[in-house]
Amino acid sequence: MSHQGFRFDDYYLWNSFWSSLNGGHIDMNYKWAFEQYWGKGSYPPETIVLPEKDFDALVERLNKPPEYNENLAKLFQRKAPWEE
Repeated sequence: MSHQGFRFDDYYLWNSFWSSLNGGHIDMNYKWAFEQYWGKGSYPPETIVLPEKDFDALVERLNKPPEYNENLAKLFQRKAPWEE
């Protein structure tokens, strides 16, 4: 990162300059932003522990291709508006 373009008599750039020096600036505000989106008291996120049998069933279901849907296949065969 280069700070060559910063001049210390440009007062409106001071915040940008010091924020860019501090690599943890985003991390310091992460908890606040997380709770703002998910609600107060939601940080740290809840940890979910699955039994091995349930985890294997979940992975198997994710790896299985979805059933054929004729309407979806027709939708994908249509031309896009910019191709017409």
